[in-house]
Amino acid sequence: MFRQFSQQMQSLIKEKGFIEPTLAQRLGIPEIMKGSNALIIAPTGIGKTEAACLPLFDKISSAKAEPISLLYLTPLRSLNRDLLDRLVWWANKLDLEIAVRHGDTTQNERKAQVDAPPQILISTPETLQAILVGKRFREHLKNVKHVIIDEIHELVQSKRGTQLSLALERLAELAGQFQRIGLSATVGSPELVAQFLGPNTKIIHAEGPKKYDIKVEYPKPTAADETLSDDLVISPTTVARLRRLHELIKSHKSVLAFTNTRETAEVLSSRLRSLDRELAQEVHHGSLSKERRIKSEQKFKSQELKSIIATSSLELGIDIGSCDLVIQYLSPRQVSRLIQRVGRSGHRIGETSKGIILSGDEDTFESAVIAKHATEKKLESVKTHELALDVLTSQIVGLALEYREIGINKAYEICKRAYPFRDLGKKEFEKLIEFLDTVRLIWINQTPLGPSIRPRRKAFEYYFSNLSMIPDTVQYRVISIIEGEPIGSLDEEFVAEHGRPGEKFICSGRAWRVIGVDGLKVTVEPVEDIESAIPAWEGELIPVPFAIAQDVGQLRRQANESAVKDEYPIDSASATEIKRIIEKQASSIVPDDCTWLVESHENFIIIHSCCGSLVNDTIGRYLAAILTAKTGVAATVKIDPYRIIVQAKATPENVKNEIENAENIEDVIRLALVRSSLFKHRFVHVARRMGIIAKGARYDKLNLSKIIMQYANTPVEQETLREIFLDKFDIINAEGVLDAIKKKKIKLVIRPGLSYLGELGLVHQFAEVIKPAQPEEEIFKAFKRRLMATRVRLLCMSCADYSLVKQVKDIDDQPECPKCGARLIAILHPSKQAIRKITISRLKKKPLNDVDMHEFLTARRSADLVIVYGKRAAIALAGHGVGPETAARILARLHPTQEAFYKDILEAERTFARTSPYWK
Repeated sequence: MFRQFSQQMQSLIKEKGFIEPTLAQRLGIPEIMKGSNALIIAPTGIGKTEAACLPLFDKISSAKAEPISLLYLTPLRSLNRDLLDRLVWWANKLDLEIAVRHGDTTQNERKAQVDAPPQILISTPETLQAILVGKRFREHLKNVKHVIIDEIHELVQSKRGTQLSLALERLAELAGQFQRIGLSATVGSPELVAQFLGPNTKIIHAEGPKKYDIKVEYPKPTAADETLSDDLVISPTTVARLRRLHELIKSHKSVLAFTNTRETAEVLSSRLRSLDRELAQEVHHGSLSKERRIKSEQKFKSQELKSIIATSSLELGIDIGSCDLVIQYLSPRQVSRLIQRVGRSGHRIGETSKGIILSGDEDTFESAVIAKHATEKKLESVKTHELALDVLTSQIVGLALEYREIGINKAYEICKRAYPFRDLGKKEFEKLIEFLDTVRLIWINQTPLGPSIRPRRKAFEYYFSNLSMIPDTVQYRVISIIEGEPIGSLDEEFVAEHGRPGEKFICSGRAWRVIGVDGLKVTVEPVEDIESAIPAWEGELIPVPFAIAQDVGQLRRQANESAVKDEYPIDSASATEIKRIIEKQASSIVPDDCTWLVESHENFIIIHSCCGSLVNDTIGRYLAAILTAKTGVAATVKIDPYRIIVQAKATPENVKNEIENAENIEDVIRLALVRSSLFKHRFVHVARRMGIIAKGARYDKLNLSKIIMQYANTPVEQETLREIFLDKFDIINAEGVLDAIKKKKIKLVIRPGLSYLGELGLVHQFAEVIKPAQPEEEIFKAFKRRLMATRVRLLCMSCADYSLVKQVKDIDDQPECPKCGARLIAILHPSKQAIRKITISRLKKKPLNDVDMHEFLTARRSADLVIVYGKRAAIALAGHGVGPETAARILARLHPTQEAFYKDILEAERTFARTSPYWK
């Protein structure tokens, strides 16, 4: 195989120690040497990169090709250091110039790349957008003969990929047709990915006999777990999974543990630390700084860390060295995600990738089904963003900037070549062009050869501020007023929609009520009303596909008929748990793929439907719209993959009737959507990408209702709806299910009361790690602990020689100065060091300016309180935003209990959090 290469390349291959080509290299190299467009599908660590790069590097070296000959595009925003080192090694040995160009490349480096371009350029899809319109860089891009797209399976499903498909056609218009090579992990729709890459692409399946050892475990809670759950403030079932996670990390060399949300990753990492402070583990997710993530990856690779608790931030091809086990905490929700994650272990050639799903209660069914699908390599099909008008907008403006003037027919021809725009109609394209003229991004010029477009003045700024299709979101820190510590973060849309004082939402597995928003800080207090609160992470949960949920229904139906343990890769405890749940549910009806159960509890109507996230959301939104219209009372719906939970002025019979007679569901949802918060959120992102709203405009400063009305029935509204319907709904399968109900192929059964699965649905609706509700006395204990742990500065106002920072709990009942014996001790914030100098000046009878006098008098008033009330004054003054005047009012009251005293301090903190923004 390697004999096809030049002598120089063959020598380098020997030097590198390659003896036999891998399957990816054996199948891929001949096609690439022939110049074919190729999609190489293979797991991580199987030599895909070398299969693509070695033949191309050899060609470029032998032909002494002009720069830039090869463009290597990767979706990773921070380039894999290991990959870069490997490519640089081959390039240097072959005397080829290689360079990296992305958002962090310095101005000097960019200038050097323009003046002396490399033969091989490694870049990102976003940077390709930028260099396509560069006057001098375009000249170098005319020489491109080969393009490699790494991790193409990640790009295909996002707007980044849609944008890239158009950019490749713009590049082809400039450079002529070039060879296209895609590198992909195992993917559910290889034919679609191949078409997306380019015409006549040959699919090379190089997955070979890759072995996966995947098992579902159900760690059963013990009496010790029950006890420990109080200390760790998590449920006993979570403690049991945590304990097993700890055992597995300790018994393996290097373990990656994946969770579905950032919040769960943080909770697990912090509780693991409480369980074993010596265990070398860290958390890794997208909200952490890039520097911290890279440091964790390096420490894991060098085996300083035994484990990383991660989200999807570690799914892509980041080199994290040798890993002998991947743990998935609760169901991964999709087969492709499980394969991708488990593939991070044993990813060297010939090794088995080992993964364990730690599951529990109802989650065990889904985990079992997904594990079975993974071992059979039954992956979900891929969805692409077809005819995305915001992406098309940026590319039309890009073409106008590239050519300064381009015919509309020519622009249409280039765009239509891209796979996601193959069905783009000429009238739809022209309508978008006219819209872009009205919003002053381009102007239409009528010429003898037909209409053309030219960029307007604001086109340049718009284009460069929209190089990325990844939405920009501002994050707010959520601070508990009880502990005074951050408990999580919320994005700007959520705060704008639900950030008013009194609103309730779920974060860190608990319900919270908003007290106030100040800058980028949301102050909250805990509440017990979890049912009416809104999940803060609704958009973060991965949707469970229709096929998986249907198979869960089938497993429920067959659970008593077959030996589940023999058919599914699960342990005995999981099989027992599945049987236990079915037996507990059997007192009602076991809902499955052929039977829906409708039941009610208090003001909830629960529809058990094994249809997955998107179908249930589709039917749920339809029901909410219909019931609201018919009753005149707003109906709310919350869904999970196996339930639609309705709160409405309706009976189970009403709901059953609406489901059985459902029609025109897409039209009904579309009408209702335009008034929803979901529409508003998506509209802002689309409007930013289409130049309607400035990129940096704050969500809470926009008159959104007015803007939405202004752009009704325009491409902005059209694209917002298209995006929502693709990401959030599944109209086809929803209509199929509703049709099956009409034809009696699926039975709807009403049962009064709340079944076991109904109860589980209400309990687990809001979080993967639900914490038990804290009784009020526990809340006050936490508040008292925080006050007692607060550090304050003690300053003697009599001599000013004594100035010391202490925790409130360490202050004497009646503090006095150890230097002069006086009891005139001020309680100050630790940062208030300057007051000592002010006090010395005052004692020496030196004049003070107004600011210093105010500081002195405030300190003196706090000292007066300490003389009278002793340590109680220090406790009151430790409250956030509690000054001497407020503390004096609190201390002057007669408190029958200590709890009443702390309640007053807490109420003062609430008032401060609520009103402080208005003081600024």
